Amino acid sequence: MLRSLELENFLLFEKTEFAFSPGLTAVSGETGAGKSLVARALGLALGGRGGHDAIRRGCPAARIRAVFQAGPGWPGAARELAGPGGEVAVERTIRPDGGGLTVNGKAMTAHAVRLALTPLVDFAAQNEQARLADPGRQLELLDAYGGLAGERAAYARAFLAAESLARRLRAGREERELVRLRLERARHDLAEIAEAKFDPASDPGLEDAIRELADAAAVAQAATEAAALLETGEPPAVDALAQARRTLERLAGVSPRLAGAGRGLASALELVGAALGALSAVAEETGGEPGRLDGLIARSEKLKALAKRLGCQPGDLPEAGKKLAREVEELSGWDAGEEEARARLAALLPEAIRTGLILGEKRRLAAERLAEAVNRELAGLGMAGAGFGTSFEPLWREGMPPERALEAGVSGLDEVAFFISPNPGEPAAAISGEASGGEASRAMLALKAALSLVDRPDLMFLDEIDAGVGARLGRELALKLRELARTRQVVVITHLPQIAAHADVHLRVSKHVRDGRTSARAERLEAERRLREVASMIHGEPIGGAALRQAREMLAEGGNAK
Repeated sequence: MLRSLELENFLLFEKTEFAFSPGLTAVSGETGAGKSLVARALGLALGGRGGHDAIRRGCPAARIRAVFQAGPGWPGAARELAGPGGEVAVERTIRPDGGGLTVNGKAMTAHAVRLALTPLVDFAAQNEQARLADPGRQLELLDAYGGLAGERAAYARAFLAAESLARRLRAGREERELVRLRLERARHDLAEIAEAKFDPASDPGLEDAIRELADAAAVAQAATEAAALLETGEPPAVDALAQARRTLERLAGVSPRLAGAGRGLASALELVGAALGALSAVAEETGGEPGRLDGLIARSEKLKALAKRLGCQPGDLPEAGKKLAREVEELSGWDAGEEEARARLAALLPEAIRTGLILGEKRRLAAERLAEAVNRELAGLGMAGAGFGTSFEPLWREGMPPERALEAGVSGLDEVAFFISPNPGEPAAAISGEASGGEASRAMLALKAALSLVDRPDLMFLDEIDAGVGARLGRELALKLRELARTRQVVVITHLPQIAAHADVHLRVSKHVRDGRTSARAERLEAERRLREVASMIHGEPIGGAALRQAREMLAEGGNAK
């Protein structure tokens, strides 16, 4: 569960905190107040890429801190990050020249955080409806519902191996030489990554360790130089003080003033002796590892140089190694002779076809179950007469030459498309950008609800998924979100008063101008302030008595009457 999200110098947000609770949280606010920036900030906290354009103008850095509470359903990689009490505090600092990310105070790479925490959050942003029209996204959703990751991976492995050999056989001499050079470079890069042995436990903290040791080295050097100034020279300062004291002591009985000066020199010698002892201790304590700083600097520079050449960050070197290993495996077939390659292709094609047919059959079974689930959800969203389904167009069928299977692509041997008939008696059409905003929103939410039966993320974060939905259907959408929030935490950025009234928690984002600068802040609304916000969402400003009465009724229906 997401407990809080703190933003500091993040675009419009100078400094604010969002406090979340279990169940359904609604985030409202005027257009342009920065509501959708909340989703972006959370994505960056989870290790998302970019963010350098998110630093508030005139500020040296932006800071995002997201605090999660580990739940019983968390996977092992995420649970390992939890500290005492199950808290996972992710803090990300963004600077123009880089930044850093820590989990419970320990430095981690963005890639490691993405792997561990991103599966816990299901994002659905404003562009999700457009993505729904993409056949690739539809396949992802269908395979997620059917639990077909293993079948999809098995087909992809067989297909890519066969396709690589087929391309190798079609290639001319010049392309073969280019592939040979690329394979040689990939093997060399892979060997360098293996030789570098990136350590996720210590290497992400190299820069911090270098700064600490650099400061320690400077302290040790200052102590050594100060001691040397006192103990060396012609004559040494300490010896000169002692000689001057002895000279004054011989005449102390003659002149009281010389006696006083001698006592002052004696005190000075005691202080200098104590200072020398302290300087020696400092030099010994801070300069005990004279070669370690050079070693850390050399290690850091080596990793940076390797990462720069490979076009990534040092923390991403392990992932770059995995990609290179896959590339080497794919290109290695180009080393084979032509006859051997043809024999291998003839053996691989049946395997690619076999795994593709298995994947297609399981997709059809999953599509039937998904259609039943989505249509049930659509009925609860005011689209009882709608019909959702999945069409399959075979790209390869029995009787075709095996080589034709390579034209199907890495996703499968069928072309898959979601379709929907919004109204009874109307022909079904593929889901596309032509659907109305309300229909697309409800179809997206129905899919999310259906998929939630097999995939229960800890947090569902919906960024204006109600776009295009009018007031008439707002209540059905609110009830569906409340239902989803029974088994997970749901945060929705919304403009619908019905959703805000049914939410367990209502947060408002507002803009303010101070000293000529605009800043945004978040606040939790209770009682009268929540009533007035819901009324404002119904009829805008100024708020009249009718709007207040309608808002009071909505809040009462949502169980939030005060």
